[in-house]
Amino acid sequence: MPVIPISSDTPKLEEKIAAAVAERLDYPRLGRELLAVVAEQHQVEEKKLVRALDEPIRFFGMSSRDRIELITYVQAECLERLLADNIVCHGLAAHLFTSGVSHALRVRILAEPGERISSLGLKPGPENQAKIEKMIQSQNEGRRRWSTTVFGIDETDPAHYDMVLNLETMDVEKAVDIICATSEDRKFQAMTYSSKNLQDKLLASRVREKLIHAFPQAHIQANGGNVTVRVHSAKREKDRTQQTVRDLVRMLPGVRFVEVQVISIFSGRYSFGNH
Repeated sequence: MPVIPISSDTPKLEEKIAAAVAERLDYPRLGRELLAVVAEQHQVEEKKLVRALDEPIRFFGMSSRDRIELITYVQAECLERLLADNIVCHGLAAHLFTSGVSHALRVRILAEPGERISSLGLKPGPENQAKIEKMIQSQNEGRRRWSTTVFGIDETDPAHYDMVLNLETMDVEKAVDIICATSEDRKFQAMTYSSKNLQDKLLASRVREKLIHAFPQAHIQANGGNVTVRVHSAKREKDRTQQTVRDLVRMLPGVRFVEVQVISIFSGRYSFGNH
């Protein structure tokens, strides 16, 4: 019962292979249609969600706060659906927030050079080679910066994936064969511990969703219904901050216990508060 997040350096190829794998395995496919649901639930523009996922980080671009908020909404809704297992996911950055979930088969697809060049709107040839190399390098660096800023993970690093398939050495059908065959491996079947990890990630995302406006920099961990929240606050506001966090979090479904750790913005030391 695996979860299969598929990503690629070429979005159209990513979607094509995800669709083929889902059809072959008779699994549902979760893609960017989810953004319309997220947009309606949170009263945000769908195009802003797309920008948060795709737009490179620029000095005059979307603010980090807005980007993190929008991606938090997408992540929570995506994780909710991934709990069902037996699902193929693409276009939602799930390959970056399913780390530690052993039944998630994270696949990276590297496009055949000609297809990637075409996706950049260029024609192959010696006269364009320098421009092609510069654009590919810029695109790679942009995605590296985006993923490390948002998730602390370099999505261009092959070590992050369970499988990296280079279509310069195989065709799409062969890639689909390999992904489907690997998904049958016992390693990628949902076990109790792995399913719990996914549930903990979902709960942490729901808590982050609840706190994102008041405490956008909060660090959240969940473990079987026990939630730890770390926030920064002035020392004199410690008690109020702890109570505010508790009030926002403790009524969420699945939350059993909330520990609020307040870091003084002056001393940098932790103060601890439990509830």
